[in-house]
Amino acid sequence: MLGPELVEFIESPVMILFATRDEAGRPMIGRGSGVRVDRQSGNLHFLASRSQWPRAVGEALVGRPIATTYVRATDYKACQIKGRVVEAGPADEAHRARGVAYVAEQLARMMALGVTRMQLSSTLSDQELVCLTIAPQAI
Repeated sequence: MLGPELVEFIESPVMILFATRDEAGRPMIGRGSGVRVDRQSGNLHFLASRSQWPRAVGEALVGRPIATTYVRATDYKACQIKGRVVEAGPADEAHRARGVAYVAEQLARMMALGVTRMQLSSTLSDQELVCLTIAPQAI
């Protein structure tokens, strides 16, 4: 479903957002801390901080819908991928390392654009990372 150009884009240093919803349909939003595409299955391995976004992560349950949005800060090129959560759990060591690197890179890029670290502290986190495996359904 995801072509090479799209995979390259979402794995590049883009801002990442995600949205889930509770059983009543109330939306929960959060900011992602990195993503990688599994080249064999086509699933996304999406990282998010449970401590930073507890409600949004808490509603990312297996079988539930999820929307992920990727935005390049320099020109606002964006795409959204909707899918279903097929697995959710604590990030392993490799995913945690990827999340730490993503957050550090985003801090540097956004600060270069004039956003302060204080402003970013409420949106970017590599603490208590979870890995959501998402099966894409629509782009």
